[in-house]
Amino acid sequence: MDPITPSTPMTKSGEASLTSAVPLFDNSQLPLRGWCEGSREDPLTGLITFPDFHAHLPRELAGALANGGLVAIAIGDVDGLKDHVEKANTTEPGSFGHLAGNRVMARLGATTRKWFHEQSWTAGCAATFGGDEVIVAAAIDDAAMFHRAIGNLRDRLGAALPTPVSFALAVASAGHLPTLRIGNAWKHRFTDELLATVDRCLFAHKAERRASGRPGGILAVTEAPTTGRDGTASTTALLPLPVADESLHVLARPGTVAGRPVLLLSCTRPAGLRGRRFRVSRPDAAARTEVVVSARGQAVIPVAHAKPIAHGGPQTAGVPLVLRPIHDPADRTVPDDLAAALQRAGLDWDVLPSHEKAQMLHLITESAGSDIRRARVTAAVAAGAHARRRG
Repeated sequence: MDPITPSTPMTKSGEASLTSAVPLFDNSQLPLRGWCEGSREDPLTGLITFPDFHAHLPRELAGALANGGLVAIAIGDVDGLKDHVEKANTTEPGSFGHLAGNRVMARLGATTRKWFHEQSWTAGCAATFGGDEVIVAAAIDDAAMFHRAIGNLRDRLGAALPTPVSFALAVASAGHLPTLRIGNAWKHRFTDELLATVDRCLFAHKAERRASGRPGGILAVTEAPTTGRDGTASTTALLPLPVADESLHVLARPGTVAGRPVLLLSCTRPAGLRGRRFRVSRPDAAARTEVVVSARGQAVIPVAHAKPIAHGGPQTAGVPLVLRPIHDPADRTVPDDLAAALQRAGLDWDVLPSHEKAQMLHLITESAGSDIRRARVTAAVAAGAHARRRG
């Protein structure tokens, strides 16, 4: 529900025009479902206040993970809010102080609330986080689906606000829980480490964006903090590598595999034994083509050296990268929608015999409509999965 005050004029559609900088909300519409019940409402955004969120969340996260589920945390930060406020104060006669910033945050809260209630999560909540940040936490079934949902929120906020919002997220599984769990204090330590990991990812990518002059509105992904057991990532908490025309911002974690330095990505392994080529942009070097390979089910980039990079403050625990797929010459005959579906399923097209591939490609390219084409792409992926199991 949009923020409304008695003095707020209404549009023909009945929505508030949001002229007030301090709105009133319907507190029955707090953005929570199952988590953080009894929390107070932030009067400006209509989101849960951070002190209440921070008090309840450790118990909610620990309970969901102990039951074998996945949890996800996303933090969003308004890009250039200070610049917007300063511009508004010099160009808008009715603006003074920081009311322009209040209006931005009120609209951010209203948009987030509406988006939250459209999600299908059985448990989750959205809260304030700092002066111009929003935080979303949820129990989820699929990491990629949460990534898409936060991407949708980012796009909706970009359309509703005068300045974009950048997000970072991490997904945790039961394997991320600490081995020593005495009392309740560990729950708060674990939660704070998870929040700090996501926040550092966001700051690292925002710093890299400002240094490179790229626009805001990014969506970055990082790994949840490891417990230090064996360093093996939980593949259920990893995102698929980008496919087709997609790009992915990641905070790569320096590490070693078989004694060799690598950058560990918060992504599942590429299909095939030879890895997959990507165009990789990083802050300390020009964009270059890298081969992403597999290590214990996780995607990694072999490097000559892998050192954390400082961004005007404490060193981050990773390197901000942007991954963009490169189509190999052998894949040029494979349509983009089929290639994307195969890669999401972690399948290698070459597992099928040549005559079967040729027949399937013919059927897909000659499809009479989009529904038929999607069905034939799905059938081709199923055939590849069957061939992999058989082989």
